[in-house]
Amino acid sequence: MLGLPADDWDEGAPPPSQSHFAKFEDFTPNDAASFDDEFGRLASSQQWVPGSQEYTRQRTIAMKEEIELHYFSQQQQPLGDIAEEETEELSAEEKALQGYQALCREVGLDASDSVDECKAWLKSTLVNIVDLIDARRTGKRVKVWDNFQAFCAYTLQDDKRIDLQEAKAPPGYLASLLQRLSGPRRRRKRKGPRGSKVSKGSKVVSGRVDKRKA
Repeated sequence: MLGLPADDWDEGAPPPSQSHFAKFEDFTPNDAASFDDEFGRLASSQQWVPGSQEYTRQRTIAMKEEIELHYFSQQQQPLGDIAEEETEELSAEEKALQGYQALCREVGLDASDSVDECKAWLKSTLVNIVDLIDARRTGKRVKVWDNFQAFCAYTLQDDKRIDLQEAKAPPGYLASLLQRLSGPRRRRKRKGPRGSKVSKGSKVVSGRVDKRKA
């Protein structure tokens, strides 16, 4: 856990930040700030040039760790009346399932008991990864998109690209949320969880487009 040693901790102060942004020296994190605002401030302090390879890599790392913190960290699970020291450590499989269930609920989907099914439903839902982060950082409601072109315009900007190598790094939570654009997009729709309409055909990377020839 990041923060001050126990002997130096002021019980009246807010808890030390668990955010990725708290890992940088000479940078004071603001856990209530949006991801883009917080990363923009961090990038400026570290002199990462927007659009550069290092900027993209560092932004992807921050996104990956923020998703893991807010959805896949055992500390984020409600403890109810059970004391923290009495809870059992979750296995990697249990932690992954709870995380994907939380992501599904965040975008209005039913939470399956299967990680693979949760992933499939999330991939069939047009949501921006930064919006998922801000749902926990700022309480912002996640927008679920029906219009593919509008979603692309909102998501695919030069300063919001993803470093795929970093995104795929273990434990892979961020990579599981990426959707690649490939082939012509069809207009036919099928029913998804809770009766939502899900488009088939092309897929989009939330942060980067990867066009491939058929």
